[in-house]
Amino acid sequence: MAALKAREMRTEKHECSRAFTTVIPVRFQEVDSYRVVWHGHYLQYLEVARDALCAAGGFTPKRALDLGYTVPIVRFEVHLKRPARLDDVLEVSTRLRKLEVAKLVLDYEVRRLPVRELLATGVTEQVLLNPRGELMLVFPQPVRLLVERIHEFQDGLRELSGEEFRFPKNPSPGLTATLSPFTGERGKRRRRTNCSP
Repeated sequence: MAALKAREMRTEKHECSRAFTTVIPVRFQEVDSYRVVWHGHYLQYLEVARDALCAAGGFTPKRALDLGYTVPIVRFEVHLKRPARLDDVLEVSTRLRKLEVAKLVLDYEVRRLPVRELLATGVTEQVLLNPRGELMLVFPQPVRLLVERIHEFQDGLRELSGEEFRFPKNPSPGLTATLSPFTGERGKRRRRTNCSP
């Protein structure tokens, strides 16, 4: 089971945001004949981290499917810097970009613990399809709430508890037509001014 924790980090795309991290041990079957992790497994590490982030936010891929939504990946990039090896313990940091459109773009860093040596960076981009397979232009309520929870976590305003959303199994079609990606009732929030780690 992957161990989860949060850590503050700075990147160009996320100047002052807290990353969600997942710890993944390198297993024997992931190492190739060169005795390094085969490059294709890095995409799997990103998926494990993304699924852990969504679960901590209270909305799993299975729950999305149960509601009739699919969230296909339409773009991904992985940039390898150094090889991971058998018995390494990897930390995969995940951040969700703040966008004005209904797509999920996540940035990743894969590091070797305990020294946190950077091994790879990556990006995934996903869109949302409704139960009829049509591209959604605004987030449905469950996804909108997930995005809000993750952004609040990244801004240091909340922790991710894994508390699940409660929605009807077959949401009404009008639900997505009336919601914009980042609207809704919001309470007062503190703005973080100090970004030091």
